[in-house]
Order: sequence, then C-alpha cells, then structure tokens
Amino acid sequence: GLHVVSPWGGTVFINFPEHLEYMPGTKGIARHHDERDNVWRVEEKGARAHYSVESLTDPGVFFHAEARADGERAHLAFSIRNETLTPRRSLRAMFCHDYGGLAGFPGPETDNFARTFVPVEGRLASVADLPVRTPSARARMAQAAGCPDHHNWWAEQMGGLIEAPLDFAFAAVRFGDDRHVALSWTPGKCLLSNCAIPCIHADPYFGDLPPDGECSATGTLVFGRGPVDDLADEFRSRAQRPWLTPVG
Repeated sequence: GLHVVSPWGGTVFINFPEHLEYMPGTKGIARHHDERDNVWRVEEKGARAHYSVESLTDPGVFFHAEARADGERAHLAFSIRNETLTPRRSLRAMFCHDYGGLAGFPGPETDNFARTFVPVEGRLASVADLPVRTPSARARMAQAAGCPDHHNWWAEQMGGLIEAPLDFAFAAVRFGDDRHVALSWTPGKCLLSNCAIPCIHADPYFGDLPPDGECSATGTLVFGRGPVDDLADEFRSRAQRPWLTPVG
C-alpha cells in the first residue's frame, strides 16, 4: 500500500491494488495480503513513488504502479503486462482509497454513504439516496454506464448493487461545506463504498489481456475545497470509454 499525505494533515492509504484478478473463478494476480517485501521506491523527496513486479500467484504476468504528487492532487497509474501464451479474461482490479486517516471525515459505521457522492444522470447524487435491493446492505456498488464487464457478484449477493449506472467512474467524500476527497480512474468500471471501512473506489476497467499484451489505466486523487460539481465536470470531460470506440 501507499500513504498519500493530505494538505490538511493525515493521509489517504491506497491498497494499490487491493485485489487484481481475472475470470472465470476470480483467479488472483495480486492481493493486498500477498507475502511480499515492500517493493515501493520513493523518489524526488517523496513526490514520486513506483514499483514493478511479477505476480507471485500468476507467473509471467507483471504489473507496474506509479504515484506522483502535484499540489493538492496525486496522479496515479497502473499497467499490467501478460508475457504468457494464455489470455487473461475480464481483468478485475480493486484500488481501495482509505480516508480513515483524515481528521473529521466519516469513520467506520457512520454516515459515509450519505457523504459520498457519485455522478448519475448528469448530477452528483448521495450514495445513501440511490436505491438498492437491500437497504441494510453494508456496501454499495454501481456499474459505470456502458462498461461491458459486469462481474459485480459480491454487491449483487448482499443486495447493495445500485440500480442506476454511474455516468463515469468518479466518487467524492465531503466533510462539512468546505473540504472533500475525490477520486476518478479512467477507463472506469465501478464505484464501491463500504460502511465498515471508510474508503472510496472508482475502480478502473481493463477488459481482456491477450498473450504478449498490455493494458493500463490512470487515476487522480484530489484533496479539494468548495463545491465538488466543477471537479466532477472536469473528470467527466476526459473520461475514457474504450468500449464505445469503433474497431477497424
């Protein structure tokens, strides 16, 4: 994992990744609990961190992570390379951004659903206000509109899958009227918010990884002030939707 220091003190901790797997059977490429020495290399007086490793459980698959500080933002990147002769179908990545280290932000079992906002039908909506099958479900998940990968079985089983699709993969947690932490990954797949863990996800879409192939995604973590709507519009304008790109 990686600690990103906020301008207000405290940190956001990123499990980078929390899970990286492929289907069928959610076969693991990387897990946050892998027994691996710390591989992060921190440079430029803490302004840049990166690593490149081979999977412990799926030899021949390599992945690279990078984070770079830029004022009140952290720019993130993740790529996966398949050096085997076998494709990896329907890659699924979860990058957990835990804001529990920020003073004043929602803690476990509090009002984090009510303070988490996502883009639906052109506006920002509170996760607490979006319908799910089981209102008592301890996690909420939502699919990005148009994304062809629908492996959301965990949220479906607990009844926490939000019926309305996200406009794109973006989530923001507000504290009071002034501060927020926001996150977007592109290409994007889904939102995840968990009442037991103070974290947000706006996880990326990778699709299929062919033999000798590579795929990548980029993200941005923002420590912001004031209204978050303008920030959502900024990320909306540059959200990638590769499944809508004509082939040939």
